[in-house]
Amino acid sequence: MLKICPLASGSNGNCTYISDGKTNILIDTGISATRIIRELSSLGTGVSAIDAVFITHEHTDHITGLEKLLQRVDAPVYASCGTARGIGERTPALGGKVRCVYAEEPVSIGNLTVSPFHTPHDTYESTGFRISNGLQCAVVATDIGHVDDELREKLVHCDVLLLESNYDAQRIRFSHYPVFLKKRIVSDVGHLSNNECASVAVKAAENGTKSIILGHLSAENNTPAEAYTTVHTALTQKGIIPGVDVMLYVAPRGKCGELVTVGGESPC
Repeated sequence: MLKICPLASGSNGNCTYISDGKTNILIDTGISATRIIRELSSLGTGVSAIDAVFITHEHTDHITGLEKLLQRVDAPVYASCGTARGIGERTPALGGKVRCVYAEEPVSIGNLTVSPFHTPHDTYESTGFRISNGLQCAVVATDIGHVDDELREKLVHCDVLLLESNYDAQRIRFSHYPVFLKKRIVSDVGHLSNNECASVAVKAAENGTKSIILGHLSAENNTPAEAYTTVHTALTQKGIIPGVDVMLYVAPRGKCGELVTVGGESPC
């Protein structure tokens, strides 16, 4: 049984735990190592059980806890070559410790197969990840400026989808953010809006996805209620009933959220 639990998801930090009960991995380490260890403990998992860490890109909200975490766990770290370069520039002590992975070339970690794919974001080489245990699969994809047809195909064929729903278009329009920052967020290498997320969520549900988790919500330009309502409305307009045809969740920004299990759910 494949399980996915966002330990934190948002502009202040991102970390997701994925497990099949035997093999355990983290996607991103954007919160403190202390907090990662605490959240894993709340799930009944010790940090020593982590078999590998995968990093989507080198922005601070995705790597903050990495250096300290590696002092506590002997696990390999994987990222694209561009992200490895970026991590080394931001944290020289990690230079050479990140193993390069390549888009469309799967990496086997215990019982799990992790397949990277490119995502459009303003970094050297950001990626999303598809994780499979041979029976079920999960996709983690945040920090996405836009979704073209090629990327959409990577996102919609999975059992569980953790997808960015970063901002509400009206909120960011009238927010206090400086113009340059607004332009960056809404650009093709920025972040995904609630409406854009909803469009992908509909396609995913139509292709058999059973659980959708809305992630990386902006604390300033979005709310969990707005993100949820936007996607919920888009699904129901297409005749897809949330809670029946597909489970819909919002990942927590500040604390461990719900543990989503393919075929059911359990609390963290």
